[in-house]
Amino acid sequence: MIRLPYLYSLVLLSLFTGCSTPPDSSPSGSPKTPSFGTTGNVSILTFSEDKFSATVTIPHGSQSIDPIFTKLMADDNSDVLDQYLDGTVNENIAPEIKDVIIASLPDGALDYRVTEFTTAPSSSILQLALDRNLIEAIVLPIIKKYTYPGAVPILPLFSVSTTPPILNDLKRLKLLIPCEDVSVPKQQLLLPNAPRAYRHGTHRGIDFYVNWGTPVQAVADGVITRAEHGYHEMSPDFRLDVLGDAKILGRTPSDVFEHLLLGQAVYIDHGFDLVPGYRVVTIYAHMSHINSSITVGSTVRRGEVIGRSGNTGTKDSTLKKKTGAHLHWEMILQNKAGEYYLGQGEKHEVLYPFLSNLFTNR
Repeated sequence: MIRLPYLYSLVLLSLFTGCSTPPDSSPSGSPKTPSFGTTGNVSILTFSEDKFSATVTIPHGSQSIDPIFTKLMADDNSDVLDQYLDGTVNENIAPEIKDVIIASLPDGALDYRVTEFTTAPSSSILQLALDRNLIEAIVLPIIKKYTYPGAVPILPLFSVSTTPPILNDLKRLKLLIPCEDVSVPKQQLLLPNAPRAYRHGTHRGIDFYVNWGTPVQAVADGVITRAEHGYHEMSPDFRLDVLGDAKILGRTPSDVFEHLLLGQAVYIDHGFDLVPGYRVVTIYAHMSHINSSITVGSTVRRGEVIGRSGNTGTKDSTLKKKTGAHLHWEMILQNKAGEYYLGQGEKHEVLYPFLSNLFTNR
């Protein structure tokens, strides 16, 4: 099938052969220039209800087809994706999921191709269509991923189970809020399971938006297993390079996520006592400073300040800006069957109330 950008010469040829008049001799003996009609002959563009197909009717004698082709080539046609999202995913995260889909589609997937070209005595007709099979092969798995994420372990290579811990088993768990005077955000994009289009991944934690330099405290007793005192920010170009790798893979590579995108981070091992049957690890990411007493192997107490919030690992940080500061906090639950993040696979209307009751200010 022919892609739209290559059609122009074909259509001009059809108009020429279908609309021109036979050569006639003028008084000077030179032939007449072929005529493309009179003003008022307008090309018509119509779309099917689902916008997967389009028809261009070009009357012989049409003055110009430029507006039609300008519209078709300028429009990214991404609104065709809305019919898959409407009523299927929460409207708060639908734009982000749409971005994930667009970023995952191969180049040209939203370009119309000619499926049929016919001529008649009065007009030429182009039938065009998007490749529905190609688009749905990308769209449907992505929607499933973000609508029912519970069946995807963090490390499927080392997991034999696809059943994350259910929130009802964790209802007695109480943690200290990691930053004073903040609450769990209600926005779905800031909570677990939200899509992250820029890295082709899924958000595993909670984003607490606080001022730059806000003290960050341990949510429970534990032992430090990671404290990046010597963190150096990556360059903007390198960050784009690794995000390009994520696009090729269709997911966020574990090394890119853990060692680059989390920025300056602290990991705390809370052992097996916090949640029976699971080893619990909490992560504090995008920090701007880690206290000197926080070192690998050292013990930390609930409420002890471990450092300060920042934006390391983010685009703004690579550009040497302090905007977008927040604490990315997450909890990882590990057992013999695998590893999961807190709230994995839970619907927002269930997850938000649970997280709101999970934290205490004292």
